[in-house]
Amino acid sequence: MRFLASLLTTSLGLAVEAAHRTSGDAVNNTRTSHVAFKCGPKTANVTCVNRYGSLLPPSFSRDPDPAVPYTGTTVPEDSSWLLVQGADFVLYDHKRGLELLGSAPKIYRGLVPTLNVIHEAPVFVPGLNKLFVQQDGPPGGMSIMQLDLNHDPPVKSWVQTDPPIYQPTGGLYNPKDGMIYYAVHGNNASLPNGLKQHAGLARVDPRTLKAEWLVNNYYGFNFAGPNDLVIDPVGDIWFTDTDYAYVIGVSDSPKQLQLATWRYRPSTGQVQVMDTSLSYPNGIQFSRDCKRLFIADSGLESYSPIPTRGAGDFYNYPLYIQFNSTGARNIYAWDVARTGSDGKHPVINNKRVIFQSLEGAPDGLKVAANGYLVVAGGLAPGVDIIDDLGNQIARIQTSHPVENIQWSGHDLKTIWLVGIGGITKVEFDLAGPDLSKFYQC
Repeated sequence: MRFLASLLTTSLGLAVEAAHRTSGDAVNNTRTSHVAFKCGPKTANVTCVNRYGSLLPPSFSRDPDPAVPYTGTTVPEDSSWLLVQGADFVLYDHKRGLELLGSAPKIYRGLVPTLNVIHEAPVFVPGLNKLFVQQDGPPGGMSIMQLDLNHDPPVKSWVQTDPPIYQPTGGLYNPKDGMIYYAVHGNNASLPNGLKQHAGLARVDPRTLKAEWLVNNYYGFNFAGPNDLVIDPVGDIWFTDTDYAYVIGVSDSPKQLQLATWRYRPSTGQVQVMDTSLSYPNGIQFSRDCKRLFIADSGLESYSPIPTRGAGDFYNYPLYIQFNSTGARNIYAWDVARTGSDGKHPVINNKRVIFQSLEGAPDGLKVAANGYLVVAGGLAPGVDIIDDLGNQIARIQTSHPVENIQWSGHDLKTIWLVGIGGITKVEFDLAGPDLSKFYQC
């Protein structure tokens, strides 16, 4: 009994001590374990973050400037934060994060020499095993970068469509007709050889490079600059419209309409506005079950009459853009229904925010084979991987801002991250979808 009493007293004392320690942690806003630790395969630099990094030592700080990345947070009282800053992959949901990495994740930087300009609209054409990438101006151009993936490292060349298309900024491959569809934000009446162009949608045969325009106005109004696009289950093309073209100098026309998300029906030529609620609609995708629409809002960016080159002359050209750190940097979801006499007319409702970017503003986004969303960071050097409810799973960290992403390879387990001043290749187990079987509805 005396031993039992002693044991109970000791246990009670330890419990009380633990309770005081826990209480003290809560009161002092401190934590007793490191924020991060090394984890995962040795083929890459992988770091796991404890409890989503939601409790840091009180000395932490972060500059609200949108150009400051998540890794720009300072945590002087916890040296493990250095692991996050130096990681290739950062995992928040450890189980699902390790699953998507697989046994041998790898990241390749600097495979493709690039200028310090925006790279956008990556499109993989499986039959050619080539990746088409647009180098966004200014001064702008009518040539498209072509990466021949039949070689390692890929062989870079430049191609021009016939007729030339000035400054696409969003692209996709449609396996139903074997064509590349482009959202084109270049708008200029004084291009070489007398070419004139309004912003709109076009498609290109990647084998012959023959180009065809589909739409370039809404009842006589210019689009500000179609940014990204997606084809829905009934064949309609949805696209977001922003004035990035004007702010980076590849359009000589300011916006004439509210920035919006539009739907174009190729069978009839009809153009219909679908949403005007976002500040800067950007990346756009449908869920594989056809029930939800996802759109990124880069609303912390807006037009500025005063040009800037960014800190340290970050860009090689002036941008007429300003940043508001408290502006929208979100991904929204809508429910999608079909109505009308043919059951094909889309109705979107129940808008809700599902994700706010850790840094920068969300740009291009893609849906993986398993339904996860892979979100380009825009201003930020990396991408976020979230589930379809917006739960953060992992991050890929690069040495350059990422504007858009695209899978390639026979197993679609290679992903290319393209952006400002760089193109990065990643190999892991998060497969892209077979586009010929994308929709499962």
